[in-house]
Amino acid sequence: MSGARDVGFTASESTRDGFPSVEGQLVESFDCPVDVGDERQWLAWLASESARPGHGREQLATALITYCRGEGVQVPGRDQARCAAERALQDFELGLCERVEDRLGDAAGPLEVLLAESAGIGWLLEELRPEVRPIDLRSLVRELDDIMSLQALGLPTDLAAGSADQVWLRALLAEIEKLTALRRLGLPADVFEGLPPQLVAAWSARAAGARPFELRALSRPYRVTLAGALCEVRRAEITDLLGHALVGLLHQIRARAEHRLGHAVDDVSLPGAARDVLLLKLVQAAVEHPDDTVRAALFPVAGEQLLEQLLRDVEARAAASTKRKRTVLRGTYSACYQQLFRLLLESLEFGSRDADSWPVMAALGELVGDYTACWSRGRFYEPDDEAPLEDVVPPEWLAAVVDREGRVERIAYEFCVLVSLRDRLCTRQIYLVGGRKWGERPDPVLWPKQDGAAG
Repeated sequence: MSGARDVGFTASESTRDGFPSVEGQLVESFDCPVDVGDERQWLAWLASESARPGHGREQLATALITYCRGEGVQVPGRDQARCAAERALQDFELGLCERVEDRLGDAAGPLEVLLAESAGIGWLLEELRPEVRPIDLRSLVRELDDIMSLQALGLPTDLAAGSADQVWLRALLAEIEKLTALRRLGLPADVFEGLPPQLVAAWSARAAGARPFELRALSRPYRVTLAGALCEVRRAEITDLLGHALVGLLHQIRARAEHRLGHAVDDVSLPGAARDVLLLKLVQAAVEHPDDTVRAALFPVAGEQLLEQLLRDVEARAAASTKRKRTVLRGTYSACYQQLFRLLLESLEFGSRDADSWPVMAALGELVGDYTACWSRGRFYEPDDEAPLEDVVPPEWLAAVVDREGRVERIAYEFCVLVSLRDRLCTRQIYLVGGRKWGERPDPVLWPKQDGAAG
């Protein structure tokens, strides 16, 4: 409860339910006589003061004593001031919980079910109690590589099951399952809007530390607020965790693809050094004799047959490079990565206010579940499907994605979509809805100025 008192909003640790403000309770609690009218005046003044962030019980008690001395009102004793401040904070918190309950609307029902003694989703509440653990991406990549090796040998693998030795894969799949269950609760996005994040975190910590029967014993505004705060905080934490895993894994496989593509393909008749010397001579001849015909300027340097051979070599190099890129893209974006990325994409919700990212968002929607598929379902997307290429497929990979007939190869295209998604997530052109680190970036106009910044 210390976290709640630090921000000035708390509930009594000794009182479990409701926290009603009862007239005359302070009068009956002390031997020193206190007029009921004075108590009402104290609580009326504290009602407005308790809304200020940073005012805990001790600060409010001191402020109340100072106020009474200045206004000529009966000055409470220190213990009386603390009791009055505690009561005002309890009343104020109850008002906040009632506001959250109103915002929850129909979503309060699933939260009640979550706390029920024999809830069908009771496992979720227990899973939400511990803090979200980070994922070791290097170990996760090694586990995925082991699965790739089994798939290459033709052995059966079930990514969704996750074997006992796949510790980090099972941990990631568990977080995906939790986030999917949280999204099914249907909590409104603005349920805690305008409330101090420290208060929501304090509510979440209280729910995580309480037993289900203790939460059920609270009044409805309190129990749904605490349960909702726990779900909201964990939803943001898991969203950021999965966002980190998504970006990290995409960085790994992109680096692998670029490393494999870095090996030059030189399976042509002219050696590289000889070809470079010949091209240099042709360029020099063209520059020195710009007005001459090709036959007069270039044929003395390289005959017609040699130029035809050079042309065939260039075409062969381009074809070999395209084939290699296509092979590398298919090999890097293996079946196990496809399954895992599909699970990640289906569990997360993406948003964007950047018009340049709309082609990526459209392509992303095609990858998230069969219910959104509107293009071809085979190996290729046909030209009539109009799969967006610009701002989605990097120019250096375009030849490997689109064949000579204008068809778009599905696997290579999906890989390029994910790579573009990673780049835009890192710049927040695309963001994760409900996330903090990977959530929507605030409007720069609204950012607070840094110390020393120019006005």
